[in-house]
Amino acid sequence: MKILMLNANIIGVGTYHRALWFARMCAEAGHEVTVCTTGRANYWERNFLSDRPNVTIIEGPRAGFDLYPGKGSNIDIFWRTLYLMKGGFDVIYTFEYHPNVSWPVYLARSGRRMINDWCDLYAGAANVFQGKEWMHRWDAKREARIRRKADLVTVISDFLGDKAKEIGVPPEKVVLIREGVDTNYMKPFDKAENRARLGLPMDAKIITTLQDGAAFPPLLESLKALREKDPKVALLFVGRMREDQKDLVAEKGLSDAVITTGFCSDEDLPKNLCAGDVAALPMVDSLANKSRFPHKIGDYIACGLPLAVTDIGEYPLMLKDEDLAAVASPGEAFTNALEGLLNDAARREDLSKRARAWVVENLDWQVLKKSIVQCVEGN
Repeated sequence: MKILMLNANIIGVGTYHRALWFARMCAEAGHEVTVCTTGRANYWERNFLSDRPNVTIIEGPRAGFDLYPGKGSNIDIFWRTLYLMKGGFDVIYTFEYHPNVSWPVYLARSGRRMINDWCDLYAGAANVFQGKEWMHRWDAKREARIRRKADLVTVISDFLGDKAKEIGVPPEKVVLIREGVDTNYMKPFDKAENRARLGLPMDAKIITTLQDGAAFPPLLESLKALREKDPKVALLFVGRMREDQKDLVAEKGLSDAVITTGFCSDEDLPKNLCAGDVAALPMVDSLANKSRFPHKIGDYIACGLPLAVTDIGEYPLMLKDEDLAAVASPGEAFTNALEGLLNDAARREDLSKRARAWVVENLDWQVLKKSIVQCVEGN
């Protein structure tokens, strides 16, 4: 079959990774897949990229991407609609509901099988709209409409599965597919070797983190509390830090305790993560976080990093049930859990091995492949 996957985000960001791995799994099953996403730097032109056999990535023009509340360049929407009309596709797989995903479907679906993937709650949650309730109501209608029109809705969490049923999607059309991990890529590397490569002190107690905007302020609060007890505690921020985050670090007097890698290549990502002793993700209690199944959690534990995480959402609670992470309530309890993990080498070693084995067995993309392919083939 020929499958068109429409992703709302910029290439390499957020849901793009989920769409790409769905595409790869379908291609391995013998299908021809095209993934439409938005380019990072190409403002007017389209770029055609080859990912793997039978997977083509098309970077649409970014010009006007932020024009709407949501995502969608007029130029890219027009091109995606035209491509859908003329591409001879058998199945359309839509990721989220934004204009560059939904409008081409509404204009050019022409009776074809359409699947929608729901992996984040936006209306009244991730989207803010300056607190204007009428905009949240309007956004909720947009978010629900494409789910109701889909032949099948795949969801990343039970929370979103229940939400889909609440808005009128028949239960038999809702399928749970968790977020996967490429455990051949995200794997353990030698800590000392990568600390030396990054110029990090060997005797430091290093907390590793990736970008997660809402989790960053509480993480700094925990870091500050831990530094008051032990000045060897430090934070390794893997990737680029936003300017407002740099200001917050300085404001809290933690400039000498936070190390940033800056731009991180795909090759270096798992190696940089492994330079830390533990990973930390203090998610705040919000609707957005309750609906999520963050892929970075899988990345952390696949790399063998012992994880401290707050008990918000399904992923942390699954880990808690299996005793695969230090899971605690937000605030002081999380800080205490993080401290305990930093100071207990035996526990870190145990969690490192068992959590990685669990994610390999349950959430590797090859494990999820059968469910993905069955959804696409209508089985």
